[in-house]
Amino acid sequence: MNGSSPTPRRKKKSALEASGSLRLSLAITIGALAFLPSLTVLFAVGYIAPEVWGKLGWPVVGWMLVALFVSAGIGYWVARRILLPLERLERDMRYLRVSRRSIGDLYLPPAQRVEPLEVATVRRRFEEVLEHLRQAAEEREAFYAMLAHDLKTPILAAGRATQYLREAHDIGRENRLMLLRQLEGELERVYRLLENLLTASRIENVRPKARVENLRELAERLRLRHLPQASDRGVAIRVQGHGFAKIDRDMIERAIDNLLDNAIRHARKSITIHVGDGWIEVADDGPGLPAPLEELARPFRSQRRYEVRSGSAGLGLYIARRIAEIHHGRLTAAGNGGARLRLEVNYDPKTVFETMETIW
Repeated sequence: MNGSSPTPRRKKKSALEASGSLRLSLAITIGALAFLPSLTVLFAVGYIAPEVWGKLGWPVVGWMLVALFVSAGIGYWVARRILLPLERLERDMRYLRVSRRSIGDLYLPPAQRVEPLEVATVRRRFEEVLEHLRQAAEEREAFYAMLAHDLKTPILAAGRATQYLREAHDIGRENRLMLLRQLEGELERVYRLLENLLTASRIENVRPKARVENLRELAERLRLRHLPQASDRGVAIRVQGHGFAKIDRDMIERAIDNLLDNAIRHARKSITIHVGDGWIEVADDGPGLPAPLEELARPFRSQRRYEVRSGSAGLGLYIARRIAEIHHGRLTAAGNGGARLRLEVNYDPKTVFETMETIW
């Protein structure tokens, strides 16, 4: 069938053909170099003493054929010796293909003898790839555990609240409203987690649709959105500063949403959203970050190492950092006596001013 992908047998044959072509090219090159002195002597004799050709005749031809076959043998033998370490490495790598072990248990068999520097370097690089795959497998397992835990907890709490509401009849209006608010909060927690997971799965495949935005207006909008949640915890939110930037508004809103969620969760009394040209900073008066930002922004490790719920702080910081990087910026942390997380984007004043003049 036209357009169909090659079968595994065809792929294996192609790989062997590629390996054979390398050995053949190397053998021909070495054989030609070995045969070159004999050929040079022959042409030199023919040029200096042409009468020798008539006297020697067939013996010269026989000698050249012998030299040709000897040179071909030398080329084949040397090429095989040179490629032998690569063949051993290929056999070791073939072991990984037939092994039925999990990714975490895969390893490259150790070299049985001293290898050339280049082959040893390739082996080390491949072992680094295997280590990366093992880490990815560990992070995937941690991700599944995090997802199960962070989804199970609010769902069970919401289920208990629903069951209590169904069975209780004389709890009064205030208690009923309190349970409904608790139910709403747990469902909102599930929604935020699922939204973050969806964002994390799509963020690498979406190109930002950037346009010049008023960061002060964006910050005020986010303040109003998070005001009820903050009020329930007795936390005040304010906005300071002005600024513009060329950004994908939806992406930046998602990033600042996560920073505000984390700030509200840890703030004591107040949160301040600082705004400037090309950056937004969320500062709270809480205890500060429990570890370096670089570690906390790795969601599938921060949960186990720093007791941070990956569905909230860990995953949220990872998304904010990646959104900043997609905008050719960065996410940084600073401050004492609280957390100050600044999201910076690539800021070009000329582009911003030209866009603003067009609007005005």
